[in-house]
Amino acid sequence: MLTIGSFWRQTPRVWRFTIIFAVAWPVLAWLAAEALIVNAEPTHADALVVLAGSSTYVERTHQAAQLFKEGRTPRIILTNDNQESGWSAEMQTNPLYVQRAASELKSRGVPERRIEIVPATVSSTRDEAARVREYAASRGLHSILVVTSAYQVRRARWTFNQVFAGSGVSISFSSVPPGDQTPRPLTWWLHRRGWRMVAGEYVKLAYYVIGGVKFTETAHAAALEFAERQDHSGLKTDRSVYRKPQLPPLPRAGGKFIDPVFGTEIMRATDEADGPAPGLGTYYSHWPTFNANNTRLLIRKGHTGDAILKTFDPVNFRIGAGREILPLEDPSGFGLSWESSIWSHSNADVIYTFANDRKGGMRLYAYGVARKEFKLVKDFSSSARGRDYLRQMYMSADDDVFCWLLDRVGVDDPLGYIVYQRSTNRILYNNPGNAYVGGINEVHVDKSGKWLTIHLNQTQPDNSATRILNLQTGAIDFLYKNAADSPAGHGDLGTQTIVGFDAWLDGITWRRLSASHTPRRVFYFRTAIGKDGGDADWTHDFHGTMLADNEDWITIGTHRDPSATQRGSGIYDDEILQVSLDGSERIRRICHTRSVVDDKSESTNYWAAPKPTISRDGRFIAFTSNWEKSARYDLFIVKIDPAPYLTRVPAITPTPVQRPRRARSS
Repeated sequence: MLTIGSFWRQTPRVWRFTIIFAVAWPVLAWLAAEALIVNAEPTHADALVVLAGSSTYVERTHQAAQLFKEGRTPRIILTNDNQESGWSAEMQTNPLYVQRAASELKSRGVPERRIEIVPATVSSTRDEAARVREYAASRGLHSILVVTSAYQVRRARWTFNQVFAGSGVSISFSSVPPGDQTPRPLTWWLHRRGWRMVAGEYVKLAYYVIGGVKFTETAHAAALEFAERQDHSGLKTDRSVYRKPQLPPLPRAGGKFIDPVFGTEIMRATDEADGPAPGLGTYYSHWPTFNANNTRLLIRKGHTGDAILKTFDPVNFRIGAGREILPLEDPSGFGLSWESSIWSHSNADVIYTFANDRKGGMRLYAYGVARKEFKLVKDFSSSARGRDYLRQMYMSADDDVFCWLLDRVGVDDPLGYIVYQRSTNRILYNNPGNAYVGGINEVHVDKSGKWLTIHLNQTQPDNSATRILNLQTGAIDFLYKNAADSPAGHGDLGTQTIVGFDAWLDGITWRRLSASHTPRRVFYFRTAIGKDGGDADWTHDFHGTMLADNEDWITIGTHRDPSATQRGSGIYDDEILQVSLDGSERIRRICHTRSVVDDKSESTNYWAAPKPTISRDGRFIAFTSNWEKSARYDLFIVKIDPAPYLTRVPAITPTPVQRPRRARSS
């Protein structure tokens, strides 16, 4: 007779193990989940912090709102992981989860004025702790209550305690009981989300404990130290003041020299043989000098804005012999505007250009530089209501969406703007500009072709400034001239982002165009890290370029603002440098430009400003320099190791196609 004992002895060992594990697993899984949970009585605190989490933001914000109603804190702080959510019909965009979290809090009765968002974005619990410590110091907070989900609280508590050590800020926690967006301890292993939250949490906890949370003097310093380990270029990344030494000998075009301070190799790309004084240089930091494969250069010539092409060998870092002067008028009966012409992103032999007011008015062309042939892309003449013409072009990165200001001969201010989509052969917008006091300064389409920024010549009566237009839906947002919005100046657009000068804190901001009222402050023109670090220097003007495919950095070229009356510290004087956009305040200092801008002559005016442009692969930066008042300016190129990628951009939820509506100027 087969007994249970004999059956067990006859069962293969592997099956015995399997049976034991199957019986014990629910208990082990429950114990594993319970071990992560730390129950603590919430205390009163100066502020309550809700940690970011796209899959758990609802339960966390509901817990935070309840604690707020209980009077445990006067304010709620949200961290921003920069993750986009699905489509919102109310907002007419794909809002960030931090925006949805704020909406949840308001729906639960928390006043908007009691909700704050930490400006810098985060990618881990360690980042959140570092950013919150900075925020607490800037607001004078002495106690913080952290709200997070049940299974994260043990790791979060360990991390915050490490990061806040020595800060004088007390940290307490409140965990959300499992059961809402977090699976229960008994059944977590039956859900895919449960494996991510429980099993994944043990992996993260082990990584944090083994790797440690290194925190030096400030959270910024810790982030900077981590980032610098990824860059092996040898470039200077500190914030010392580097005075310009004696000018090195100026070579002829094609000659090279080493920057005596920063050690980078620089080549002079033009000289007198390419054009007389005042000289040659870049057009503007938004418009590319380098074609798609870095084999040709588009160069501005003289004060008329004419153009030449030169060949370039990116492998051997050499300029080709000779130059091609681009035509100003074509025998077919049209004049050309090379200023704001743009190299194709997909065809290294094509430049997109357009007709000017001398002949032909409103037409877009593709110029094939190899065959010297023009191809008409679109004739907009039927939209003209007089002697109208296009000015100042921008283009999306897929060569599909184009925009211009619409001008008229004899009229000072632009009539409005035009946005054209090549793939559908449609004029998406042909909007007037007369509703704007002072008129429109420029319109600029982002790399994705989904957004248009409208920059005005002056602040409007309601204190608004820049407009941001969603080209797919027609929804338009206003940025206001205040410290909270801080509209970007002298910067550039990336893929659904805008970067530029922060006129309130003398620095640079980055923001998503879909979340335009939550700028991230990424840099300050100061002698040390942070908005209060070292000494401020308000003497700089700069232009920035986002033409590189790596959008984790902006490349800027500084020069002294001729209108500045105060004495500067000397930091970043007349430099090309790269600024990280991830909030770490990391920089890469490239070279001195040796250009002096004082507006006293043709060779020291606006066109002598460096206005750098960067190649798409990030290996070359072109800039203008007058070699410290040499009576002319020329194009120079500096060769660098490309900046390292600092982030991995999350997948963006496709924006559902809504029925388009026309944006109204206001």
